[in-house]
Amino acid sequence: MKDNNNFDGPLTRRSGMTSGGHGAKLRWIIITIIGLGVLILLAVGGTYLHERSDFSAKDLKSTKIIEFKVPQGANAGMIGQQLQNAGVIKYASAFKNYVDLNNVNNLNAGYFALSPKMSIATIVAQLQKPGALTPKEGMLQPGFVLMREGENAAQFAQTVAKQTKFSAKAWLATLNDQAYLQKLAKQYPDLLNSAINAPTRYKLEGYLYPATYDVRNAKTPADITTQMVAKTNQVLQPYYADIKKQKLSVQQILTLASLVEREAVTPHDRGVVAGVFLNRIDDKMTLGSDVAVKYALNTTKTNLSIADTKVDSPYNLYKNQGFGPGPFNSPSLTSILAVLHPIDRDKKYLFFIANLKTGKVYFTQTIQEHDALNAKLVAQNNNTK
Repeated sequence: MKDNNNFDGPLTRRSGMTSGGHGAKLRWIIITIIGLGVLILLAVGGTYLHERSDFSAKDLKSTKIIEFKVPQGANAGMIGQQLQNAGVIKYASAFKNYVDLNNVNNLNAGYFALSPKMSIATIVAQLQKPGALTPKEGMLQPGFVLMREGENAAQFAQTVAKQTKFSAKAWLATLNDQAYLQKLAKQYPDLLNSAINAPTRYKLEGYLYPATYDVRNAKTPADITTQMVAKTNQVLQPYYADIKKQKLSVQQILTLASLVEREAVTPHDRGVVAGVFLNRIDDKMTLGSDVAVKYALNTTKTNLSIADTKVDSPYNLYKNQGFGPGPFNSPSLTSILAVLHPIDRDKKYLFFIANLKTGKVYFTQTIQEHDALNAKLVAQNNNTK
């Protein structure tokens, strides 16, 4: 028994010494990990602080001119991220920090010509100026084409003629080529089933998503069209279920969206305008859209005459009830979503009018309110001339 006690004692002591050794190692490992974590946090924090304070140009030697669009309603954080994604600036966080530090609150929407050789201060100064309503054609390189938001097929055909080896006529022919359309419809049935047999001027009007396309490898005019239709399908893919819930066809959604695109500017106004159109359809009223009449007349003039609104055309939505034959232009996703999720329908607005000088859109429920407001706006604008 004594021998056993003597034998157990040293073992227990050695065991205690071993446990202590492991504890020391464990403490050392924990301390090391914490230390490394602190160093990493300091490094990350230092990098972040450096990025936030780096207001210098991305590339002083750059010769690039990048056309950059600031969307309506975009905040500084969104703009900064888009500038970084476009290759204009190094760090989105630096742009946001500069704007905050300088209390900049008047960044404008529109198109701007920017360059990586510009400092953030210069870029912010540029964005405080009025943005262009449309991109500049001259900024496109040969082999690239731009379909603008709210542009129609005939207008875009001129871009094709300028930027590619194909004529406007040859490209427009693809929009009504039945064999080609049937092939596309099989590939994109959710998108095109309601468009193929519609009595429209161009079957694919409205199905050419507004974007810039690289068509340097296009061997035929149809190669351009295919790329544009594929883009439209990609953009609409997440919303086909919503369209079915509305119990409207894609053709009807895009038709209303094309009107909304040209009748209002801000996302909110577009949502309310979409509600007005849907309310008028429910009440069996004509849509009374100038956009539709201008398409019928192939004109871009600002003011229409009474005679213009009486033109005999299925596209004249002053005379014809319903949606009309089909889209009048290529609407943006903002306008499409406005139709899918209209605003203030419960207010029963049936009329709207825009002040062409300020861009503000007013909504009314009755024709009497609408006429009175119209007279008031005309008087105000005449007095400010």
